[in-house]
Amino acid sequence: MRARVALLIAVALGWHIPLALANVKSPAIPQPTRPGDIVGLILQNASSTASTRKLITFGQIFAAGQLAENHTLQADIGGHTEPVQMDIKNRYPDHSVKFAILTLAAPPLAASSSVPVMLREMPAALAARDVDLSADLAQHDLRITVTFQDGKAPVTIDAARLLAASIADHTASDWLAGPLATEKRVSQRIAGSLRLVLDLRAYTNGSLDADIQFNNDIAMRQHGGTARYGVTIMQAGKVIIALPPIVQYQYQDWHTIIRSDGRSTINVMHDVAAMERAYAIPAFDLGYGIDDQIIASDSKAIAEPGWDRPLAADGVSRYMPTTGGRDDIGPTTAANAAWLISQNPTSAVYAIGQADAAGAVPWHMFDLRTGQFLTLTDYPTLWADTRGGPGSYTMGLTQPVDQKNLSWTADNAHEPDLSFIPYMLTGRRYYLDQMDAEASWDELSAWPAATARKGGQGIVVGPGNQVRGSAWSLRSLAEAAYIDPDGSASQAYFETMLDHNLAYLVSEIPKWTAEQGETTGYLPGAYGAPGAMAPWQQDFFATTIGLIAARGHPAAVKILNWEENFIAGRFLSSAAGFNPRDGIAYNLIVFDVAKQQDLTSWRAIEQYTAMAGESNGNSWQHSQGYYGQTALAALASFINATDSNRAKTAYHWLAGSGAPFIDPASLARTPQYWIVPLRPTP
Repeated sequence: MRARVALLIAVALGWHIPLALANVKSPAIPQPTRPGDIVGLILQNASSTASTRKLITFGQIFAAGQLAENHTLQADIGGHTEPVQMDIKNRYPDHSVKFAILTLAAPPLAASSSVPVMLREMPAALAARDVDLSADLAQHDLRITVTFQDGKAPVTIDAARLLAASIADHTASDWLAGPLATEKRVSQRIAGSLRLVLDLRAYTNGSLDADIQFNNDIAMRQHGGTARYGVTIMQAGKVIIALPPIVQYQYQDWHTIIRSDGRSTINVMHDVAAMERAYAIPAFDLGYGIDDQIIASDSKAIAEPGWDRPLAADGVSRYMPTTGGRDDIGPTTAANAAWLISQNPTSAVYAIGQADAAGAVPWHMFDLRTGQFLTLTDYPTLWADTRGGPGSYTMGLTQPVDQKNLSWTADNAHEPDLSFIPYMLTGRRYYLDQMDAEASWDELSAWPAATARKGGQGIVVGPGNQVRGSAWSLRSLAEAAYIDPDGSASQAYFETMLDHNLAYLVSEIPKWTAEQGETTGYLPGAYGAPGAMAPWQQDFFATTIGLIAARGHPAAVKILNWEENFIAGRFLSSAAGFNPRDGIAYNLIVFDVAKQQDLTSWRAIEQYTAMAGESNGNSWQHSQGYYGQTALAALASFINATDSNRAKTAYHWLAGSGAPFIDPASLARTPQYWIVPLRPTP
């Protein structure tokens, strides 16, 4: 009872849902107070020993218009200034900076201490000489040897020679370039479908970072399949990594990072509230932190011997079709939400481990010819399903996914969002690759029939998909379209696919409105219960569309305005004969199977739902799950995107209704659904 009273008070005063737990909160991030201040950070030494001065690199989101195109940054760190190298990856339509990768020097810090940082704008300085990656790499003498288990001769790659050859033939790809850090990507095909990818970064102090990827993902070639090999990595003549034989199935990737001056202990604590106001991420409730038991559990998992080994799962469900309120599914994963909300270094390590694990999912299908993951532009009838091929009137993969031996099964209806937030917060290119691979697979795994995928349009939100599958597939496309580097082929592709899907949804609204009558506003989709629709899956979809709409996509705003009638109306239609408690029922009956006709009134849906035994009546018997949380998240997404008054009224009613699983203890278990309105509303 006390929790419910506290909840009602919270709704009256603001939007936060209080958690009466021992919580880990992000400290107060410095806020802009002077002309030129842009955004604050905190640099935290997360170790139990003092840290030395160290160059660090991380990602940073900016609000539209905040940082003009002809300006750069400097950092005010604890009262003194440091230069900032800014490698801009994305701009807004007004050419102001949207996303950049920043490099700066973190000062020496005592054990477990922190220092405030304010990023300040300044006119762009004259160009300084870039760090010489080639010279630094030659000094480190980095070599990687792959030893095959099938008798093939070992392959040794001299990183300096590969870089020199790649620069000479213009295949080296720039990522960072400036006076503090230079990074380039080079790659080499090893054997079959296995390729080595090196992201080589040199800092001005002479240290080297190398992200070494073993990607068994080359697709649509005559040779490919499972790779079995061992790895030895040497630096300056010394073995630094020696791995026993690995069994890596086709379409799996993994990586390891070596750092010549050791792993950084600096935890960059971002202004997450500013990221929310920029609509880079959902508006998570930041007021109450993360239950320390979650962080303790993460810490225990990280300490296990198998954590973060090549192709490890790191807490991600290998068999994705497994149902239930899992930690790895939602608008993002629970791990990513906990990292954002707490900014805790343990939460960061756990979430990054799951982003590493994304490499093990067999959804990496790389086109060696184009240098990106397979697209429908090049393969409009390709179906990545094991059934793809002439027998199904489609094009299949040259080497099908080895589902017989793989311990992973991907499924877009239960698809985790593993990599978007790690890329945005770290700026590491590997996580961008993981995000793009997943979004590419979402297109390729959709049934390519003309009535489904619409030819090369790449429709993933058609009625043949589950609504939750539509939600998570569209989320992947939207994330890639939002943050893939400007001017890249991948950005252009995913923007086009996103536009096609939103245009398709808009074009179907008149038809769906006619079919649904006064209850219009829910997305049709495949579902296992005849005649039923799952309102919680509609909530999933609404959180995706809501964030796209908040970013200013006009088609998404149209879709959201159409959805409002159902998403908010299910809590506001008691006068029309609908029980608002059934707004979070597990199923609503929306189709008369016997008569083969849609139910077009709130009263009819309520009557059929009650006859099917699915109604909550005066209790919450069919809301045993997180359905109240998903509904609040959907309504909050509407409020943030369109300032909907109906959504506000529905949000107030549901938050104060005493519904199960919106109490503090339940919310503590599912932080990925703590999406709230950005500002209090009368």
